Amino acid sequence: MKIIKLAVVAAFTALAGASPVIAGCTQNACSTRWAGVVSSGPQASAQPVPGANVSIYRAGAGAPVLLAQAVTNGRGEFSAVVPKQAATEVRYAIATSMRTELMTVMVASDAPQVRIDEMTTVASAYAMAQFIDGKQVTGKALPLQVAAAMFHNLAAPADGVVSPVLRTSPNGDETNARRLMATLSNVLAGCVRGQAQSGCQLLFSATGIYGRWSNTTLDAIIAISRQPARNVRRIFALGDGVQPFQPALLPSQGPDAPDELMRLDAFTLAVKVNRTGRTNARGQELCPFGGTGNLVFDDKGYAWITNNVVQGTPDSANCFAVLKPDGTPADGTNGTPSSPLFGGGVLGQGFGIGRDPSGNIWSGNFGWGDALPNGSVSKFSPSGKPLSPPAGFVSTLDRVQGTTSDQDGNIWMASYGNNAVLVFPKGNPYTAYPAYVDDNTSPFHIVIDDKGAGYVSYTGSSTMSKFIMTPTGLVKQFTVGLGTDTHPKGMALDTRGNVWATAGGASVIYAYDSKGRPLGAGAFGGGGITGPWGVSVDSHDTVWVANFGPPEQLSLKYRLSQLCGVTTRYCPAGTRLGDPITPDTGYTLPSGGAQVLLANGKPLYGEGNPPSYKPLMRATVTQVDMAGNVWVTNNWKPSGLNDLLLNPGGDGMVIFVGLAAPVKPGIGLPKAP
Repeated sequence: MKIIKLAVVAAFTALAGASPVIAGCTQNACSTRWAGVVSSGPQASAQPVPGANVSIYRAGAGAPVLLAQAVTNGRGEFSAVVPKQAATEVRYAIATSMRTELMTVMVASDAPQVRIDEMTTVASAYAMAQFIDGKQVTGKALPLQVAAAMFHNLAAPADGVVSPVLRTSPNGDETNARRLMATLSNVLAGCVRGQAQSGCQLLFSATGIYGRWSNTTLDAIIAISRQPARNVRRIFALGDGVQPFQPALLPSQGPDAPDELMRLDAFTLAVKVNRTGRTNARGQELCPFGGTGNLVFDDKGYAWITNNVVQGTPDSANCFAVLKPDGTPADGTNGTPSSPLFGGGVLGQGFGIGRDPSGNIWSGNFGWGDALPNGSVSKFSPSGKPLSPPAGFVSTLDRVQGTTSDQDGNIWMASYGNNAVLVFPKGNPYTAYPAYVDDNTSPFHIVIDDKGAGYVSYTGSSTMSKFIMTPTGLVKQFTVGLGTDTHPKGMALDTRGNVWATAGGASVIYAYDSKGRPLGAGAFGGGGITGPWGVSVDSHDTVWVANFGPPEQLSLKYRLSQLCGVTTRYCPAGTRLGDPITPDTGYTLPSGGAQVLLANGKPLYGEGNPPSYKPLMRATVTQVDMAGNVWVTNNWKPSGLNDLLLNPGGDGMVIFVGLAAPVKPGIGLPKAP
């Protein structure tokens, strides 16, 4: 194959100061030749894009660094010599030809061959949605690496096709994600292939925001990723003209699909993960997911995820999982945990998990069923070593839910079973620090503000209290009522110190300032909020809600909801505090037509039982990672017939790609990384 040689910017003289110099490094050892193709469509049905200007950049905290430029030949081919890529470095390439603008993302482990097409452009736009402005990708190294890992969950850059992750279970046709990737790619292809002048015009008018049309195909897909519920029918119809990417969504899987479980509600892309790690000699997982309850991110972006039950039973699980930022199990490299984790008293974890200033993980043990003891707290080192006794730290704890650390390493725990709030000063479980008990009942969740004050939700009494810690005990600042029989559970703080609390009994979210005064109307709903449990707030103050749903579950498609927060400039035009941003359905994960399977390949409810077509299940928590991906727990199986008696624990995690403003892992108010 003949490949045109391209001019490398000023023979790299202009780039010499931009890359590290390796002692004794020859030019060949310090550089890599990249070969690539710019095309419309994957290799099997590709149409080359000749004469495209290809620019390769290194992304970073400052302005992107241009590493090389090239022009494609008549077959869409190009090559370029670039400095050798560092292990932590994220690069991207943009190919431009008039209104056609295509993109891909590159990491050091990628082969030096790349295809830049509509599929890699869709993956780039979604994964980098929170870092891209025009052609500039800007961010700190680790958040960019997390985003690049999610890019590889969506597309295979060497071939320009959908990734192996989306082609296989628990994705494949168990979700609509791989078909949606193809449909969005086909929407762009209608413009790239010049199917009449109107192809681009219709795309640009349908995706323009703030009163302006998009200008290029890259502009258009970035706009779709940022406002995925806008003009869904118009944009979906644009994927009919040309379809080089297959399999794509069928009309029966579009916005007018008669089957709600397959209906396209918005152009959100989500990746489901359900593997926990190590296996036994028969290849069976040592600790399958059985109801993910809550999670906390560490400084590396790893997700530590509580596990309720032994999959397929109502029995308490004695283990939990740690996933890498891309959703694969942690493997113990470089001092990281080797998932799953056992020991330290882990037993039927629920809503309680937190991380102290030293990086240690504390998890609350609810102890399901008749499990003994009836509650404890476990402690693990950052590398996953249990630091608590075999029964955990028991103290006077009973059925522990919320568990968190403040900035001084004091561990706060919601002892649900005996209506108490306990604190281990400086993480010491062997002190006589008194528990706090009053008329409020069933404490559930605890969040800590930047001043070390703690907010506690009481699901039994439908109240929320604020406390400060003193040398002699907790002192209550105030209590506010959250309706009648609303059963509040999850809470979250925004960047101004306001607290948001879910109220599942009323299907609303309450919001109060740090003095206990209600914000706006006080209670907010809509946007698909149905039986909410968990809530998180991103660094732009957008509010994200995990919905558990009502008692009757059979016809419900589960959803993630989004509300406008206190910083309204980040909300769509005309939106006010507490207004829903998501449609009435929320953001969902429709079925692709195949039944949901567990990590072992068996149906969700077991062999011989009715199949499930709900890859997103009854959720208890949503958390935002440092790249803006929104993680949602599949805590409980969809069918209410399974509640308590059979096998209630849901399967895995669902990660909505690039939806939110990134959040730095830490204690206190949400901050940008």
